[in-house]
Amino acid sequence: MSDSARPDFSDELTVFVSTVGYPTFENCLTHLRDQDCEFVLKVIESVAPMSAAFQAMMDQCSTPYFVQVDEDMLLYPHAVRTLYDHISREGSQVATIGYGLYDVHLEEVIYSLKVYRHSIVRQFPFRDVDGCEWDQVRRLRDSGYVDIRMPIDGAGRDSAVTLGLHGTHWTPRAVYIRYAMLERKRRKGNRTHDWVVDTAANLMKRFLETRSEVDFYALMGLCAGSLSDRLATDHERDYRSYETTPGFDALERFVSEVRQAWGDGDAIDPKECEIDALRFDEVP
Repeated sequence: MSDSARPDFSDELTVFVSTVGYPTFENCLTHLRDQDCEFVLKVIESVAPMSAAFQAMMDQCSTPYFVQVDEDMLLYPHAVRTLYDHISREGSQVATIGYGLYDVHLEEVIYSLKVYRHSIVRQFPFRDVDGCEWDQVRRLRDSGYVDIRMPIDGAGRDSAVTLGLHGTHWTPRAVYIRYAMLERKRRKGNRTHDWVVDTAANLMKRFLETRSEVDFYALMGLCAGSLSDRLATDHERDYRSYETTPGFDALERFVSEVRQAWGDGDAIDPKECEIDALRFDEVP
């Protein structure tokens, strides 16, 4: 599509990107600049907690609609246009519409990307509570407004409801925190996180096959969320506290130590072991 043919939604739509300096930020911006339409682009930088970053988007928005993008989202070229076209066709009671992104790590589509009708959602400020987005949705619904989530069951990387990629880069700490929080939310009763139960088994199987560090830290995050005595914090996530993530430093030391093992003798193939307490017909 030539530049002259690109629809211009600048008077109607703002796209906000929140960043705390994650490695995918520049790639995220590149994908937004490659969209097949024009819009206002604004960056929310180093605002915490997460509820405050979301609120900054609403406060700075001067267009009828806005899109919330995290810095680990890489949107397909038609993503922003699709979101605008959809919400601009919906009735005035529709407050938000959610689409899916293909999570490269999970290898499945998850809800991640939303477009908002500013005139409605600005009436419901984000509060500094655990799960601030769901807190806002509950208040919207109680007031008679509608949030639409496109069906993603059976969706794939190139499905119509899939508008980009998520989870293309993980640090050990980031993936550990993510899965710890997902499991804690599931234990609180959030039914949209029921898939985490199957994910735990899949991560274990995959780790045993690949010994992937990302899968290991994700799996340990799930365990941490399962063991936590406190199911919820009083506040929303705050990147400034990530350096003191409970259990993570000890886990890093554990990984470092076990990688060294005992460090003496020559390595042998498992099939060469004379004694195997767990006997298998064939050792992988």
